Amino acid sequence: MAAKNGSPVGLVRNEVGVVTHPGGCRYTATVLSRSRPGADDTAMGRAVGAAPSRAVAALRVGVSTE
Repeated sequence: MAAKNGSPVGLVRNEVGVVTHPGGCRYTATVLSRSRPGADDTAMGRAVGAAPSRAVAALRVGVSTE
């Protein structure tokens, strides 16, 4: 996984990355999010990490994410 982020601390978290599977397939994953001041930053980080992981897993098995 290669990634880049850009975030005003505590308010917005924008993450983009390229996920490469051992078979050579590559997926671009982007997560844009907002939070309120004082929100749980650890929970936000977990959600930002889980979202693209679940989306790529769904794509790999041909399941719609809508």
